[in-house]
Amino acid sequence: MMENNPLETATHLSQTATDQLKSLVNRLPLEHITPQLIAEVEVLLQQTLANLKAVINPPSLDHIPSDILSLAESLGIPLDDIEVQVAMSSHHLSQIIGVLAEIDNRAEMIRRRREYFLVRLPDITVEKLGSRLPVMTAADLQGPTEHTPASVRDALKAKYNLNLLNPKRHSQGSLFERIKQAKQALEPQDVSLEDEDDLPF
Repeated sequence: MMENNPLETATHLSQTATDQLKSLVNRLPLEHITPQLIAEVEVLLQQTLANLKAVINPPSLDHIPSDILSLAESLGIPLDDIEVQVAMSSHHLSQIIGVLAEIDNRAEMIRRRREYFLVRLPDITVEKLGSRLPVMTAADLQGPTEHTPASVRDALKAKYNLNLLNPKRHSQGSLFERIKQAKQALEPQDVSLEDEDDLPF
């Protein structure tokens, strides 16, 4: 992934940073050195450190899904940048996803996206990620629509002796009828009103 020797690059960057610092010391009094001039030297030193880290532990983006890398590129994150490579290699995938989501949501407000990515990445909370499996829908959980052939059902019954079970089935109507009969048996018998002359009133 790295075409140049990172150690040579680190040497060149550190020398450039040193030359700039010497130039500031020789040209300007301390009170005239602006934060912008210091920031330029700081960038060189950060790039130097990134290249030194790459010497010890060469960065690899193989563990990052291709869709995440594509999103980073579409948001303007230079994947060929050694600092970006080292940062992505040394941080959790959830942190990378989190900072990319921030940049995506605030794209119009973030102009220096590379710098934002590098500064914010360590601050993003590491989260447990679920499996990256396709989303299942209700249709995926439905069973086969075709019916099992009778020959297959008969073979399964014979194999597992299901014919011996032969459960007694009752229709819904017969079950309700038995419940009705049981209720009638439990109710007290009413006095017959056929002979009205026997009534005391």
